[in-house]
Amino acid sequence: MIIGFVLLVSACGHDACEALPVSEHLFPSRYVCERMAERVRERRPDAVLLCGEVFRHPDTTTTEAIKAIN
Repeated sequence: MIIGFVLLVSACGHDACEALPVSEHLFPSRYVCERMAERVRERRPDAVLLCGEVFRHPDTTTTEAIKAIN
């Protein structure tokens, strides 16, 4: 189950490497995450940003998942 989206930055630009979270904030939809990425790009136009899905483990309650992230 998807619980939200996280804004990620690629430290390697467009090369293949792991993207890192910009913050621990979870966005409720991909649309909201993409809007935040656009705002960041206004100040950092060369940043390679993307939105990644955040899933809840099937055996974990939503409260436990949020505590694990924070």
